[in-house]
Amino acid sequence: MNNNNSRIIDTLKSVLHIRKEPIALKAWKEEPASVEIYQGNAFPGLCTQIGEVLDGKRTFYTTREHCFCTGGVVATGVAEPVPEEQRDEMIQVHAAISKTYKDFATAVDYENEMARRIPRVVDSHAALQVGLLSEIQQPDLVLIFCTPGAADILNRAYCYAAGEPVQGFGGNGGCPFIIQYPFVTKKPSFSYSDVAWRKYVGMTDDELTMSFPFQILVQFIEYLPTVADEYRHYGEMPGA
Repeated sequence: MNNNNSRIIDTLKSVLHIRKEPIALKAWKEEPASVEIYQGNAFPGLCTQIGEVLDGKRTFYTTREHCFCTGGVVATGVAEPVPEEQRDEMIQVHAAISKTYKDFATAVDYENEMARRIPRVVDSHAALQVGLLSEIQQPDLVLIFCTPGAADILNRAYCYAAGEPVQGFGGNGGCPFIIQYPFVTKKPSFSYSDVAWRKYVGMTDDELTMSFPFQILVQFIEYLPTVADEYRHYGEMPGA
């Protein structure tokens, strides 16, 4: 673990008292020989694999073949989005099982709107490494599971350093909002995600997910303690 990883982890734990370890994701152009390949097929997909890492599984890399749901591998360019005609077939099947939408037309409207809001991945990759931040050097993204209060402090620290707001999302799914958007735009995001992400990651009712490009996190983490202290004493008169 390099100094940046250690500094980020120590600061998040000491300042925000996060209960879950930060998760790192790293896309590889070729399957990395130095990293163990995932064994089996994850259902639904990346959210389950993240949950397994949080439960103690060591870092590994995954590909399209290891994920029933392709959201996470599509979000990082490891798999191509399905063609529109196949997408509509999948929507029909999924909607019949999950009752996520009132009808097929509504489901298609949602997917079309998602395509407009979430930029598509341009670069292709062979594998996605998943692990604790302590295990992966120079990852693409860092996922932080925290309370809304802690997320607000993280947001303020980012705004303090970057001078711009953080984009948040609500909808169906976790990977488009928490993985694909920050992976493509190189900007942070947050979401309470959805039932599958929350269930298989193992999130509690008081947690949401924030996602930061690693280099962005490196740039503002030094300000987090000061911002947090000011946050917790907001509105107090000097010397009170």
